[in-house]
Amino acid sequence: MKQRIIKGDTVVLRRGREKGKHGTVKAVFPKEGTATVEGLNVVKRHAKQGVDGAKSAGIYEKEAPIPLCALQIVDPKTNLPTRVRRVHKDDGTTARVAVRSGEELLVSAKGR
Repeated sequence: MKQRIIKGDTVVLRRGREKGKHGTVKAVFPKEGTATVEGLNVVKRHAKQGVDGAKSAGIYEKEAPIPLCALQIVDPKTNLPTRVRRVHKDDGTTARVAVRSGEELLVSAKGR
């Protein structure tokens, strides 16, 4: 099945402790069914010093992956959550369209 959420999409979190927050998708992992979203699900990781100072020690914050089923794309026109539909154009290509407003969404790098 074709992915509905791609890198660069603006999404809203539908559940969890940060429910309702918006962010931009940084990476999508289709095999795991997860995605990392900028500013959402931020966790702290403790790192030891690397060999010969290769990695500095400290506490780092990074975005943890979120299940794709917990994310929903934000309609660029209305700024509300929407579903995604694929529409076939006359020139033979397909486009991702927001169901709520009919606005065309960002095209993936593979689709260009």
